[in-house]
Amino acid sequence: MRRDLPKPNGAEITRSFLLKLIDELENLTGLTFNKGERIEVNGVDSTELTLVSPNGTRYKLMVDDAGNLTTNTV
Repeated sequence: MRRDLPKPNGAEITRSFLLKLIDELENLTGLTFNKGERIEVNGVDSTELTLVSPNGTRYKLMVDDAGNLTTNTV
């Protein structure tokens, strides 16, 4: 089911708008992060971390056993 996210009033994005948007995203995804929290992504269970560049390209972030980071376009 698709839901519309809140839109800012006018051209200015305020702090209160961003907090409302973050709350909505957390509610939709069930994903929350707390300040100082460690986030672990486990490659064993097929969990992936994907980063999105400013132009919208999506990159899967990977690490090998030596700690080397690589990305693949997804």
